[in-house]
Amino acid sequence: MIGASGVGKTAFFLYPNLEYACASGMSFFASDTKGDLARNYGAIARDCYGYQVAVVDLRNPTRSDGYNLLTLINHYMDACRRDPADLAARAKSEKYSKILSKAIINPDGENFAQNQYFYDAAEGVLTAVILLLAEYLPPREIDGVLRERRHIVSVFKLVQELLAPSILPDKNEFQLLMDRLPEEHKAKWFSDSALTAAEQSMASVMSTVLSRLNTFLDSELEQVLCFDSTIDAESFAAKKSSIFQILPEEDQTKNFLAGLMIQTLSRELFSVADEHDGKLPCRVVFFCDELGTMPAFDILPLFSAGRSRRLTLVPIIQSLAQLEKNYGKEGAEILADNCQDTIFGGFAPNSQTAEVLSKALGSRTVMSGSISRGKNDPNQSFQMIERPLMTPDELKSIPKGHFIVMKTGTHPMQARLRLFLEWGITFGAAYQVPQQAARKVYYASKAELTDIIYRAFPAPACQNNYRTPKKEETVP
Repeated sequence: MIGASGVGKTAFFLYPNLEYACASGMSFFASDTKGDLARNYGAIARDCYGYQVAVVDLRNPTRSDGYNLLTLINHYMDACRRDPADLAARAKSEKYSKILSKAIINPDGENFAQNQYFYDAAEGVLTAVILLLAEYLPPREIDGVLRERRHIVSVFKLVQELLAPSILPDKNEFQLLMDRLPEEHKAKWFSDSALTAAEQSMASVMSTVLSRLNTFLDSELEQVLCFDSTIDAESFAAKKSSIFQILPEEDQTKNFLAGLMIQTLSRELFSVADEHDGKLPCRVVFFCDELGTMPAFDILPLFSAGRSRRLTLVPIIQSLAQLEKNYGKEGAEILADNCQDTIFGGFAPNSQTAEVLSKALGSRTVMSGSISRGKNDPNQSFQMIERPLMTPDELKSIPKGHFIVMKTGTHPMQARLRLFLEWGITFGAAYQVPQQAARKVYYASKAELTDIIYRAFPAPACQNNYRTPKKEETVP
C-alpha cells in the first residue's frame, strides 16, 4: 500500500484488515509508529477473539513485553540438556542459532566479494558463542528466583571477555576455551575458521562480531531484549497470536531492531513450515507499516518464499522513493514486481510517485477531434488517440477514502474503502502492558562459563604444559 501521511491508511485499510484477520483466526504482526494499533486492537484481539497478544514497545521499553532473540535456541537446548539423546532438539537449536547470526552479521544479504570470508567467519563465531551460552549457562537461582542470563547482550559480553590474552603466549581465552571442547562439538567447528586464521585475520573477524553486537548496547533496549518472549515463532504459527511493534519516530537508532525482528521471525516461521509439509499450521500476515523508514534488510525471501508457506507480507510505505533509497533501483523494482496487489491514493501535489503509478496503470484509446464551422463550409475531423488511464493530476485529485486497486490478472479499478466506523468497529478500553519498573538485568560471565567447561572437559596434561609424573613419583 502506498499513501502519503494523513490519507487514512490506518483508518480505511489497517483497522478493517486487522478485524478480518482476527475474525478468520490468522496470526498477525503489525508495526506502528504511533502505537494506535496496539492500544486499540490489542484488547479486541485478546477479549473478543481469544488471541495471545504481545506488544514490543521500543519507544517505552518499561511498558513492553520481552523479546529475547534467543528464546527458541534456549528452549531446544534445555530440551537437549534434559535428554542428551534428543538430536532433533540440538539440531533445531543449532539451526535457529545460525538464522540469528546471519540476520545480525549480514542483515541485508549483501555479497562482500573478496571480504566474504570475514563475514562468514564472524557468523560462525557468533553462532558458536550463542550455542555455548545456551548449553552451559542455564537459568540460575539468584535471590531465590531463577534468573535467565541467556540473551544477546550476554553474547556481546562473553565475546568481549573471551578476547582477553591468556597465560599462554599467542593464544587468547577464546582459543583456550575451544581447545577444551571435544573434537566433535559443533561450537568448535563453527568458530574454527576464525580461530585458526592468522592473528590479523582473526582480529578482523572479532571486530566484525563486536561491531554488529554494539547496536544492542542500550539500557532501555535491555528491558526488551534480556527478558523472555511471551510469543515465539512456533506458538505464533500454531495458535491465534498477535505481535504489535511500536517504533519510535524520534529515535531512528532503534529502527534496526524492527527489521531484525521481522527477518528473524519470518525465517523461523519458514523453518516451522518446513516441518509441517511446507505450510504453516495457521496463516500468518505481516502488516509492515512504515517499512520505508526501516533500514534495509533481506526482505526478498518473504515475498518469494512466504506465499507458498501461508505467510503474507503487506508493506505499507509513503513513497516509492523510500524503497529506492533503501534497496536501490533494482531492489525497489524487485519488491514492487513481487507484490500481487497494489493499493494507492492520496498523493501530495508535487508527488513523483503519482507519475510512476500513472504510467503503471497503462493507457486507453479515446476519440479526439476538431470541428470548425465556416460560413459555407463546416469542417469536422476525428481521430483515435492514446491517453493515460489516469493522469498524474487525476491521481492527485482522488478524494480521501478513494484508492486505486491494481491486482495481478485483472484491470485496475477505483474503489472507495469504508472507514472502520462504517464496518461497526468500535474501540473499548485501551490495551496496555503493565508499567514495570526498570527490571534488573542479569548477565552471563566468562568466569562461570570457563569454569563449567573446564570441569566438564578436563584437559589432557600435555595441553596445560603439565609434566607427566615419573613412575617412582606415583603413589603406590
